[in-house]
Amino acid sequence: MKLNLVERLITNNPVRAYVQQRIEGPLLRKMGSRKDYPVCLEIGCGVGVGAQVIAEQFGARQVIATDIDPGQLKKAKANLPPEFANRVVFKVEDAMALDELDGTFDAIFSFGVLHHMEDWRKAVGEIARVLKKGGEFFFEEPFRPFLRNVLVRTLTEHPQGGEFDYEDFENELKKNNILINNMRRIKDIAIFAVGKKIE
Repeated sequence: MKLNLVERLITNNPVRAYVQQRIEGPLLRKMGSRKDYPVCLEIGCGVGVGAQVIAEQFGARQVIATDIDPGQLKKAKANLPPEFANRVVFKVEDAMALDELDGTFDAIFSFGVLHHMEDWRKAVGEIARVLKKGGEFFFEEPFRPFLRNVLVRTLTEHPQGGEFDYEDFENELKKNNILINNMRRIKDIAIFAVGKKIE
């Protein structure tokens, strides 16, 4: 699902970029178990800040950064510093039906993207499919109570198929052979976590 105007303003601004580069990226990096992650995928890359974080902070030699919105990808390409041009490839792709081979990626990243899906379970299944055995899934996501907050519901558009609570999400990961092995949970509001594919 493409972002509405308010969501684009929330995600495409210097404050969000700072948080991603200086808080979320380092936090998730500390939670990972490997020294580096050579081949990575980002779903819902937006204007490309996450792709740069992955290349800079996770030792990625190649980052496939995907988004369903060609307009966001155009901005991402323009925003990418030249030193990362040979390491990041931007593609139009739907996270619920990725155009990637099975078992390709050492790590997959979702910086608050799954709650925008019409069917987040399909996206988890695709993530599990293209993640290598022993690969890690880095994510931060808000839970159902946050999305149902009156202010959030008024200003943003999120499909019901993107709503989940912690138990829903953990069970779907397990069903797809991804176990959460490190987590920072903010009550029933949000989660920062890393899951590892075990089979």
